[in-house]
Amino acid sequence: MNILPIEKINYKDSEIGVNDVSVTYVQTSDCTEEKDGVQSITISTRNNGIARFLNIKTGEEGWSINNVQDLEELIKDFKRRASYNNN
Repeated sequence: MNILPIEKINYKDSEIGVNDVSVTYVQTSDCTEEKDGVQSITISTRNNGIARFLNIKTGEEGWSINNVQDLEELIKDFKRRASYNNN
Protein backbone atom coordinates (compact mmCIF):
# COMPACT_ATOMS: atom_id res chain seq x y z
CA MET A 1 0.00 0.00 0.00
CA ASN A 2 1.24 3.50 -0.88
CA ILE A 3 -0.11 6.59 0.88
CA LEU A 4 0.47 9.68 -1.25
CA PRO A 5 -0.75 13.26 -1.62
CA ILE A 6 -3.95 13.09 -3.65
CA GLU A 7 -2.42 14.90 -6.63
CA LYS A 8 0.20 12.12 -6.96
CA ILE A 9 -2.04 9.05 -6.91
CA ASN A 10 -3.00 7.12 -10.03
CA TYR A 11 -6.04 5.48 -8.40
CA LYS A 12 -4.51 2.01 -8.38
CA ASP A 13 -5.65 -0.62 -5.89
CA SER A 14 -2.51 -0.25 -3.78
CA GLU A 15 -2.68 3.56 -3.45
CA ILE A 16 -4.40 5.72 -0.86
CA GLY A 17 -4.61 9.50 -1.32
CA VAL A 18 -4.38 12.11 1.42
CA ASN A 19 -6.42 15.20 0.55
CA ASP A 20 -6.70 17.29 3.73
CA VAL A 21 -4.06 17.78 6.41
CA SER A 22 -4.48 20.05 9.42
CA VAL A 23 -2.14 20.76 12.35
CA THR A 24 -3.02 22.99 15.31
CA TYR A 25 -0.17 24.45 17.34
CA VAL A 26 -0.73 25.99 20.79
CA GLN A 27 1.32 28.22 23.08
CA THR A 28 0.75 30.22 26.24
CA SER A 29 -0.70 33.68 25.69
CA ASP A 30 1.60 36.67 25.54
CA CYS A 31 0.88 39.96 27.31
CA THR A 32 -2.66 39.09 28.34
CA GLU A 33 -4.45 39.49 31.63
CA GLU A 34 -5.25 35.77 31.70
CA LYS A 35 -2.35 33.83 33.17
CA ASP A 36 -3.61 30.52 31.77
CA GLY A 37 -4.57 31.82 28.34
CA VAL A 38 -3.65 29.80 25.27
CA GLN A 39 -3.05 30.96 21.72
CA SER A 40 -3.57 28.62 18.80
CA ILE A 41 -2.74 28.62 15.12
CA THR A 42 -4.01 26.03 12.66
CA ILE A 43 -2.22 25.38 9.39
CA SER A 44 -4.06 23.22 6.90
CA THR A 45 -3.81 22.20 3.28
CA ARG A 46 -6.28 20.89 0.77
CA ASN A 47 -6.21 20.14 -2.91
CA ASN A 48 -9.10 21.99 -4.52
CA GLY A 49 -8.87 19.91 -7.70
CA ILE A 50 -6.47 22.31 -9.39
CA ALA A 51 -3.69 22.87 -6.86
CA ARG A 52 -2.80 22.47 -3.19
CA PHE A 53 -3.11 25.58 -1.04
CA LEU A 54 -2.15 26.41 2.55
CA ASN A 55 -4.61 28.01 4.92
CA ILE A 56 -3.52 29.67 8.17
CA LYS A 57 -6.06 30.46 10.88
CA THR A 58 -5.45 31.77 14.38
CA GLY A 59 -7.59 31.32 17.47
CA GLU A 60 -9.46 34.15 19.18
CA GLU A 61 -6.33 35.69 20.70
CA GLY A 62 -4.25 35.47 17.55
CA TRP A 63 -0.71 34.10 17.56
CA SER A 64 2.20 36.18 18.83
CA ILE A 65 5.73 35.67 17.53
CA ASN A 66 9.00 37.31 18.49
CA ASN A 67 10.58 37.01 15.06
CA VAL A 68 9.90 35.77 11.55
CA GLN A 69 12.05 32.68 12.15
CA ASP A 70 9.40 31.40 14.59
CA LEU A 71 6.79 31.48 11.84
CA GLU A 72 9.23 29.91 9.38
CA GLU A 73 9.80 27.05 11.85
CA LEU A 74 6.04 26.44 12.12
CA ILE A 75 5.71 26.29 8.33
CA LYS A 76 8.75 24.01 8.08
CA ASP A 77 7.27 21.66 10.70
CA PHE A 78 3.89 21.65 8.96
CA LYS A 79 5.49 20.87 5.59
CA ARG A 80 7.27 17.89 7.16
CA ARG A 81 4.13 16.57 8.88
CA ALA A 82 1.92 17.07 5.82
CA SER A 83 4.50 15.94 3.25
CA TYR A 84 3.86 19.29 1.62
CA ASN A 85 6.64 19.91 -0.90
CA ASN A 86 5.46 22.97 -2.81
CA ASN A 87 8.13 25.67 -2.69
